Amino acid sequence: MQTFPSETLHDSMTSLRGRYGEINMQATAVQPLAGASPADPRAMAPWTLQRDYRLPEGIEPPSHRLGRNGVTAAALLEGAALDSLLDRFSARYPGGDRRAIASQWSKWLFHAWLSPLIATWLIQGDSRQRAPSDWGIRFSPNGQAERLWLATTRDVVAHPARSAFLESLTLGPLAEMIAVLARHSGASVNVFWSNAGNLVEHVVTRLVDHPAVPPDQLAAAQAFLDAARIDGQRNRLYRPVTYRLTDEASEPQRLRRACCIRYRLAEHDYCENCPLACRSARGDLGNLDNRGEG
Repeated sequence: MQTFPSETLHDSMTSLRGRYGEINMQATAVQPLAGASPADPRAMAPWTLQRDYRLPEGIEPPSHRLGRNGVTAAALLEGAALDSLLDRFSARYPGGDRRAIASQWSKWLFHAWLSPLIATWLIQGDSRQRAPSDWGIRFSPNGQAERLWLATTRDVVAHPARSAFLESLTLGPLAEMIAVLARHSGASVNVFWSNAGNLVEHVVTRLVDHPAVPPDQLAAAQAFLDAARIDGQRNRLYRPVTYRLTDEASEPQRLRRACCIRYRLAEHDYCENCPLACRSARGDLGNLDNRGEG
């Protein structure tokens, strides 16, 4: 069960440091797959950590049991399962704007899916990608994403260089999922890219001081977020947030580059790091792309 409220994790985020448990630097045993060479990426059991550690509070490690409320990525990408989940999730927002509902839903999805993947990559360099049928998400009865599921199969569809993990994830599975979300909700892809980028930057920042994160892994993550283009294409996760110094605050204010449009729901106001509210206060509201609606 997730312990972080969505608005605290994804919108307010007043604290940028995670809390960690003691680090046990004893290597754990990893059982090789029969017939696989030690260099074969399939030789390591899925999501077996080379070192014991505790994830930052609020990040659940993947489960190897999908459960009755689980949905594979393949089913999500087909669309029908996504529509059903959004319908169930929308019950908490009677009469609400489906675009804003989908945006809120995606925050939970990205947290359950991306947070453990990025944490594992940062800590031990696991850059493997699985087929859509070999991973998925466990959902609550009301359609809220709760936990990443990884099949026990050792097969992988891609094994990019460690430094290219975020690039491969962004141009592949994440781009596919966001395209489906936009088609089935009517919201701009900018909304979902902003939510994903907000989450990715948050996880990377929380792990800056984690004692098990190698400096080169952290540098690769930060370089990716600072790259305007990747593989000749626009990097949709380029600098998803900015930090602005103000006279009123003792610490820099964290602002998203694009609005998540949750203000369209009667149950919510602008979040504390919303650029829309910031510009409105300055009297220069008007850039629809920065609202996430362009």
